Amino acid sequence: MSEIRLVAGPARRPASFRRAIFAAGIVVAIAAIMAMMWADHAAKPARDAGVTVLYVGAEDCAPCRAWQNGEGAAFLASAEFPRITYREVKSPHLHDVLKDENWPDELRIYRDSLRRSDGVPLWLVVADHKIVEQRFGAAEWRASVLPMIKSLLR
Repeated sequence: MSEIRLVAGPARRPASFRRAIFAAGIVVAIAAIMAMMWADHAAKPARDAGVTVLYVGAEDCAPCRAWQNGEGAAFLASAEFPRITYREVKSPHLHDVLKDENWPDELRIYRDSLRRSDGVPLWLVVADHKIVEQRFGAAEWRASVLPMIKSLLR
């Protein structure tokens, strides 16, 4: 008479192990997607790298704070933002906007284009080291500055 043996199938892994494997798969997928996005970003035309937006404002400026918390925050989260260089010059007080201590050395050449009568918030759009748009006042962001940025990134 032959003997019959019962052989157990493969052991079932605990739920925590299966969750860990699933999570690892998700992490690998996210990493792959991010790598593809980075490759796409790195492949953007050199023209994108030549666009700089310089924001000039003051801490005690209500229109500046309104722009930063509204349209400025939306711009920082926009598709255009990663394609530009963005710099800020913020002074503690409106009357100090043009003082040397508020301007990094490499940005002072752009300060020379400002007039004492210019208000804040103020934006300079620089393409290939030349100012192509210079506007101040919250309404100018929508009317002139943002359209110029978008046109340079086309």
